[in-house]
Amino acid sequence: MPLHKEYRRHWETEGYDKHMGSAGVIRPPGLEKLRAYYFTSAEYGISNIALGRVKVSRFSQLNGPFELLALKSNRSSIRDISKKLRDEYDETYGLICFSKDWISPPMWSHYASIHRGICLGFNLKRNAVLDVSYENERVSDRIVHLGGRDTVSDNLQRKLSRTKSDHWKYESEARLVFPLNSSTKEGGLYFKLFGPDLELAEVILGPLCELPLSGIRRLVSSLHPGVATFRARLAWKSFSIVPVESTIDEELDEEVARKAPQNANRKLAATRIRARQNTLKVKN
Repeated sequence: MPLHKEYRRHWETEGYDKHMGSAGVIRPPGLEKLRAYYFTSAEYGISNIALGRVKVSRFSQLNGPFELLALKSNRSSIRDISKKLRDEYDETYGLICFSKDWISPPMWSHYASIHRGICLGFNLKRNAVLDVSYENERVSDRIVHLGGRDTVSDNLQRKLSRTKSDHWKYESEARLVFPLNSSTKEGGLYFKLFGPDLELAEVILGPLCELPLSGIRRLVSSLHPGVATFRARLAWKSFSIVPVESTIDEELDEEVARKAPQNANRKLAATRIRARQNTLKVKN
């Protein structure tokens, strides 16, 4: 199936780059939503799809060493305040990190098992998304003194929660930050379930992913009707990742996609994942 070139103008109208990876594959989500992409391994990707959830991270677990620690100061008291703030966030907040596109080779290399993994495209509520700000200088905002002690204002907390070094700019990151108690806890881990705040819209198999597209497509369509599932490859004329045109679905039934059951029975899904992993021969 060739690319749907007519979709590109719809993406551009909604503020996206018309050359983004999925602009010729599927229609954009609408102005109230943002399409964002979550890279993971093939094994975890199947688990995410089957169980209808994504693992929640904490700020101290992220690979950027300056998360919530970006205040510029040589005073140990300020550094201590920053560390305390991060500890408090770890106890009360979780986050999920996304990219605004899936065409970057480094993203597939660093976050999707060196191109062997999967990328999941989600529709997020725009008003809930924090766009990461990439800076070449530390944050110089002042700590306020209230009630006899130094305090990080709410505005500064929000700024720190979305500030990273410009060394990470290639990630083009958007993130969801939310209270941990709004997540589902399982053992010592937290998960956010698919739903209105996290709507699955695309499943993209990496250029070196060994999973059969037909098997993944059956799994996805059985649990998440209307989701586009296709394979990616290395571009021929640029340093980019692009869709394999022959794997693109015909136009999806948008009404089915909007009404897709996001809260499918989790026990049934758990049974399916075990069966699918055996059938698809997922490599650990």
